[in-house]
Amino acid sequence: MIARRIASLVASALVLAACSGHGEPATPAFTNPIVPGVVQKGGGGQFVQFTPMTIGALYSAIVQGPDGNMWFLDENAARLVRMSLSGTIKEFDIEAELSGNAVSMAVGPDGKLYISDESTSITRVTTSGTAVQIPIPSGDNTAIDGLAAGPDGNVWFAEFTHIAKVTPGGVVTEFPYPSGINQYGGVTTGSDGNVWFAQSAQNEIGRINPTTGVMKMFTIAVACTPAAVVLAKDNNVWFFCLTSAATLGKITPSGHITTYNIGGTFGSNETEQFCARGPDGEPWCAAGNDGTLFRVNTSAHTVTSFTPPLSPGARPDAVAAGPDGNVWMDSVGGDIDVLVIDPIKVTPTKLTFSGAGQMMAVMVSEKSVSSWTASSSNTAVATVAQGGSASTFDVTSVGVGTCKVKISDSVGNSVSVKVTVM
Repeated sequence: MIARRIASLVASALVLAACSGHGEPATPAFTNPIVPGVVQKGGGGQFVQFTPMTIGALYSAIVQGPDGNMWFLDENAARLVRMSLSGTIKEFDIEAELSGNAVSMAVGPDGKLYISDESTSITRVTTSGTAVQIPIPSGDNTAIDGLAAGPDGNVWFAEFTHIAKVTPGGVVTEFPYPSGINQYGGVTTGSDGNVWFAQSAQNEIGRINPTTGVMKMFTIAVACTPAAVVLAKDNNVWFFCLTSAATLGKITPSGHITTYNIGGTFGSNETEQFCARGPDGEPWCAAGNDGTLFRVNTSAHTVTSFTPPLSPGARPDAVAAGPDGNVWMDSVGGDIDVLVIDPIKVTPTKLTFSGAGQMMAVMVSEKSVSSWTASSSNTAVATVAQGGSASTFDVTSVGVGTCKVKISDSVGNSVSVKVTVM
């Protein structure tokens, strides 16, 4: 796993230039830095927030790109946006290639971005921004969710009346459902090498062999209206119900379905297509109805919720695993929120000395990291040196004043300790 690279978490690097409108590439405001004490309940994660464009923008899908950047859709402006892990953005205007509203996106096996727009075409975009519209032969509409890289080198997507695939050459092949209109169908590749999808109108999960096109439907015993489907680390496909905010389910490769009533306020039609496999292999969802990001524990069948620092009126809209090992979430309202699952932790974060020549220890911890560096902003006030272990630093007072001791890892994560010498 690539190390966490949410760059510069200290106060001196909190504010970057904000951007308004949809013109030249710009650097967003870094509005909610990780600092000691900003810890979310229910899991210990911490959030970083970017505001890349105007408040009120409608971001409707986010994915990890093949280039190591995060890519998301601005549905209102018909633009595809590339964002580096430190927050630098570049926008690509794809309005001419869309027939409707860009709502869903996936990275294809060919390293290109595929977008569905609730209309009769698929848009394919390279990482340099070249876009091509691919018409759907039958004229069917794409479902709100439903794009995934298939095991056969193609991209599979749900339509209202078909499950379909598009090749890297732009050839679309459609397979009709046995019955029903599928407005919210999600798609994923299963651990068995088949393509799995939700058939929302029929309360079914479908499986199709990508080589033969043979399809089998599995009925969910309880009222569900499935939408998002995610392959989890337990090798089962998990699905999320629109009609019950407390129900989720799983289907095994053999087609055995189990549902779980887990309580809580997540779900309903504000979580219809907003789930993805996280960096830990578990399903994560952006729950617009209660303003949270939640994780499914597929072993315990429980949900842990995290509350992002959303702008007023914003709601979570889509989620993706980042190449930094964190969970990225965009929103209707203009925020990009990053949940740093295992942040760097330093204790204490304030030191007060009554005079010169005194020493105090600072402890640091960070998952999967075993060494750090430390520096003082003013060695005339205090110095810092490695302590008796890799996770300990000794701070020594030198003269009256204040300074900061910065503890950093090798990829830019850091915490500043405020030092006061009386």
